[in-house]
Amino acid sequence: MIDLSQCTTVKSADLKSKKRNSFEISTPETIFLLYADTEKEKDDWIGSVGKSIVRCSNTYYRGNHEQTQAQMQQQQEDDDSDIYSNGSNEYFND
Repeated sequence: MIDLSQCTTVKSADLKSKKRNSFEISTPETIFLLYADTEKEKDDWIGSVGKSIVRCSNTYYRGNHEQTQAQMQQQQEDDDSDIYSNGSNEYFND
């Protein structure tokens, strides 16, 4: 499991890995290379992980100091429901 609060970057890694639909997640200690089945899934993963990195950063919270705690909690719940929803993701069982 990758602790997203420790992640610094997420980006495409097709050239680095010499494989299609690959992306990397970096932490201060490790670079993880991951592979998706399709380019859309890769882009979805990069977007979701990127959102998580931003949400965990101090800049995100300092930039949103005008939001109330309840608004921030609601936004996090909304973001999490996107990531964990069973929508069209074949990796989740019903």
